[in-house]
Parts: sequence; structure tokens; C-alpha cells
Amino acid sequence: ATLCFHLAKGRSRISGRMGWNLFQEEEKSYWQDFEDALPSLTYQQRIYGFAFCFGAGWIINFLSAAFLPRINTVQGSTMFALFYTLGNIIAICSSCFLWGPCAQLKSMVACHRLFATCLYFGAMILTLFAAFYQGPGYDDSARIGAVIGCMIFQMLALTWYTLSFIPYARTIIKAAVSKFCGC
Repeated sequence: ATLCFHLAKGRSRISGRMGWNLFQEEEKSYWQDFEDALPSLTYQQRIYGFAFCFGAGWIINFLSAAFLPRINTVQGSTMFALFYTLGNIIAICSSCFLWGPCAQLKSMVACHRLFATCLYFGAMILTLFAAFYQGPGYDDSARIGAVIGCMIFQMLALTWYTLSFIPYARTIIKAAVSKFCGC
């Protein structure tokens, strides 16, 4: 949060010294152009789009469980990781119907949420990397462990990302964990 504050403060200093607000006008016109390119949806269409994408994402997540019995093979672990990650991406994209894609992207990179967003997308990339990587010494048992470990990390990162949308939720969780662990 401190880095974001200093960057924003630096932007305002630079634009204030020059006498014109170059950064905000450029950003505003870019987002405006992006939003103008998309058709507007009615409230009912947004709800249907959200429900469809969210449901499809979770169905794909549940379908990934069909590959659990074959997770000890290269194809099984790859398909499991691919379906699980794809389901999460589609479920996240569902909120674009409610907020709009521009507002969703702005919200995802907001200073208080940027770390959680990077952690979540990093976990998805690691899961796919663990599934598709084929190098020396990376046999099936290593792949299974890596894919399952990355999937658990992805679940935890999704939880942390989701908690960033609830006011004070992460603060409460941090306090509870530190009290539980005695830290």
C-alpha cells in the first residue's frame, strides 16, 4: 500500500509541476475507449451472464475431479490442473458481467488488492507449470505432488483474493491466525 501511495503521490507532483494532468487524461481516455467499445447490457442480462459464467466455472472445477483417479499419469495431472485452473478463470470472469470488465480490472489492481491478485494469478500459473513441465528428474510422482501442492496454494490464494473484497476480513483472519499460532 505504501508503494502505491508514493506512486500516486509522485504522479500528482509531476503533473502539478507541469501545469497539466497528463497521466489522468491518458488513463481516462483509454478506459473510456475500452468501455465504449463494449455493448451495454441490461440488469437482467448481466445477472444471466454472471450466473452462467460462475456456474460454468464451478462445473468445470468439479469436472476436474474426474481426473483425480488418473492423477498419477502425465495426462491425468495435466488435465486436472488445466480444468481446475480454467474453471477458476471462468468463475473470476463472471464478475465482469456485474461490474463491467473495466471496473473489474481496476478493482483487481487496486493498491489494497494488488498483492492478492498477483498471488492468485501466480498460483494459477504455477499450477499449469507444474502440470505441463517435462524436465529431467521430474517424474510422475514429482508431478503429482507439485500439481496437488499448487492446487492447494491456488485454493488458498483464491480465498485470500476473495477476502480482499470483504471489508476488514483479511485483518480479522490475520488476527485469528496469529492468536491461534501464538505469534
